[in-house]
Amino acid sequence: MAAFRTHVRAGLVVGYLGGIVAVMNQWISLQATPLLMFAAAFVGSFLPDLDSDSGTPFDIVFDLFAFTGGCISFYYCLQQTNRLWTYWLAIPPAVVIFIRYGVGAIFQKFTVHRGIFHSIPMAMIVTLSMPVLLNSFPLPARDLAAIALSVGAGYVSHLVLDEVYATVNFEGLKFSPKKSLGTALALAAPSKPVTIVAYILLVALIVYNLPLIAQLLPQ
Repeated sequence: MAAFRTHVRAGLVVGYLGGIVAVMNQWISLQATPLLMFAAAFVGSFLPDLDSDSGTPFDIVFDLFAFTGGCISFYYCLQQTNRLWTYWLAIPPAVVIFIRYGVGAIFQKFTVHRGIFHSIPMAMIVTLSMPVLLNSFPLPARDLAAIALSVGAGYVSHLVLDEVYATVNFEGLKFSPKKSLGTALALAAPSKPVTIVAYILLVALIVYNLPLIAQLLPQ
């Protein structure tokens, strides 16, 4: 299994190259999109290790989720002009704490490292979830797709690296495949119910993204 730094570096390279390709082919319209693709691939590169309870990816992602949730709730509260200032002063911190320590604890309880997060279906789920998460932002279809695909590319780069490190010995020792070989690019989780839920979610996301996919197809 590759180290966290190795995964992040690979994700940054993938995001950088993806931005160059998108610009050279004039596939995107916003100047900020290459930078967003770069950041998206960076985030995607460590998402597969989100189910590692004591790992850096978990801390980074849930800190980010909590911060984002707090900002959104703060913005929403500011729009409620008929509310007391104590209302929007108290709600955002409560949202931050709930996401970071409430949702985070639930996530840790029901996830197992090297489970569904190290699989092709989850890579597709993460990619197709981006249009849902970015629905509130007025992004052109191609730019939105570019960002989503960047997250997916970063995610897949993590899975591929794990497989490579499970196959190749970089220390010059006698070749000996690791037990983890084949687990990163799996099509299912060790748990059958989890696999079923994942595929149901994947189908639902595909249906949700059909209008976006239709916009991207040649007319």
